Amino acid sequence: MFAPRFKCFEDVEHFLQDDSEAWCLPMVEEYMELIAPEMLLEDINIEELNGWIEHELSSVTQGYEGWENDRYRGA
Repeated sequence: MFAPRFKCFEDVEHFLQDDSEAWCLPMVEEYMELIAPEMLLEDINIEELNGWIEHELSSVTQGYEGWENDRYRGA
C-alpha cells in the first residue's frame, strides 16, 4: 500500500482532489476534521499530518494482523 508523504500543502491539496489513493483519503479527512478544523489548508502542520497517517496506517496494519492471527488460530 502506498502511504502519501506530503512535503507541502499543495501536495495535500492535490491528494484531496485525486482519487487514486482513495483508501487513505479517510485518514487525511479525519485529520482535517479532528486536528485542524479551523485551519486553512496552507496552515496545517505537514509533519504532523504525515505522522498522523503513519500512526493510522500502523493501527490498521496491527488490527488486520491481529484479526488474521485470530482467524488462523480458530478464535
